[in-house]
Amino acid sequence: MISNTRDISVLDAPLKSLLAQEFSLAQLEELELGAALPRFDDETAFELGCFIRQEARKMYPEKCVTIDVSLPSRHCLFRATSINGSSLDNTKWVQRKQNTVFRFNHSTYFIRMKKGDIPMEQRFFIPAEEYAFHGGAVPIYVKGVSFPVACLTISGLQQNEDHFLATAALQQFQKDLQE
Repeated sequence: MISNTRDISVLDAPLKSLLAQEFSLAQLEELELGAALPRFDDETAFELGCFIRQEARKMYPEKCVTIDVSLPSRHCLFRATSINGSSLDNTKWVQRKQNTVFRFNHSTYFIRMKKGDIPMEQRFFIPAEEYAFHGGAVPIYVKGVSFPVACLTISGLQQNEDHFLATAALQQFQKDLQE
């Protein structure tokens, strides 16, 4: 059960810092590649997912946040929500965001900024029913590998919060793995 008092999240300060900044495409790409993990396997995916779930419960105790870690094959290694309240809509958002990450090898937030005001159907010739250009899905890289080995997707918050929660979590998780 979630308590009504808000515990301090280790992601609180990094998330606030990221949300307060404006980023260029080059800076967003640097954030993506800079969070490359030293290793990645089923256990790493589970630990990452549990870490984010715990932090989301602290930071957003009243919001249902969906957390998903999946491979390019769409094999899901972790899926959970922070609290009760999810729906099939969350699953559809996760799928559409993953499609974007695995097609473009970039975060959904990056692709959203890249497309600008041009509708995705015109800019990239892809259907909106299958792809989502809303923040929240980020590629998971492993050091020494030039393509994403998995996708971390967060859904349920505002798109910039989804995106930067995922980004801050990957950065912190990377630091924890290296210690």
